[in-house]
Amino acid sequence: MMRNATKFTVTGMLAGVANAARVAVLAAAAFAACTAWAAQPELEPGNWKLHVVSTTNGKPEPVQNSEECLGNELKDLGSYFAPNLEGVKAKCKRARLPSSDSKKLAYRTQCAGSGFTADVTATVTIESSRHFTLSMRTNSKTTKESALVIVDAEARWAGACKPAKP
Repeated sequence: MMRNATKFTVTGMLAGVANAARVAVLAAAAFAACTAWAAQPELEPGNWKLHVVSTTNGKPEPVQNSEECLGNELKDLGSYFAPNLEGVKAKCKRARLPSSDSKKLAYRTQCAGSGFTADVTATVTIESSRHFTLSMRTNSKTTKESALVIVDAEARWAGACKPAKP
């Protein structure tokens, strides 16, 4: 993710979005404190296989396939699917959106910083404790450029986490 706010561009932000997508199966660009809710669906800790398809301004990005060991990240799904923006000073507000489907979590995050804005909506469908899909739409703007990133991801539990290599 971005580490230097003076070098912030939409391109840099998109790189951060792609990284967040891989790590958090796309959790995008700009987020604040998590809200609490009752009867939250749960995901099983372990090794997850992730498949991510995305476009930037209508242009397809390379498909990303990865595996991640997820444990404590899954204790707070709001923070996992809508993480805090890293490396850029911004004022953000995040809200959990209402859903009549108990398997769906939806969020909208809006951020504004020095010379940029980001508006992110994310919908996660938890099919089971071992399978979820995510759809995310990120609209970011600077004074010179803008980008619309659309992401669709699917993740499946693949067993216990593999031991870390020394």
